Amino acid sequence: MKNRLYKNVMEDLVEFRFDEIQSTLDCCTCEHCRNDIIAYALNLLPQKYVVSDKGAVYSKITMVGAQHSSDIMAALTKGAEIVKKSPRH
Repeated sequence: MKNRLYKNVMEDLVEFRFDEIQSTLDCCTCEHCRNDIIAYALNLLPQKYVVSDKGAVYSKITMVGAQHSSDIMAALTKGAEIVKKSPRH
């Protein structure tokens, strides 16, 4: 398999935001639950693929605006609610 030259920067943004707000989510944040919440949120959000570090930086800067930030927060909150109802552990 070839090395990937592309990256979904939304993954980094969602993981970063999760780490910032995990204490406010009122749910388990073990590794399984963390991954489930992040995966759920990513499925609700648009992908943002880049092929260079410069593109990644630019995309992250433009995506930290108020609307993207609130969309990420809403997706993580929804993911936490779903995972809290039926955690995999």
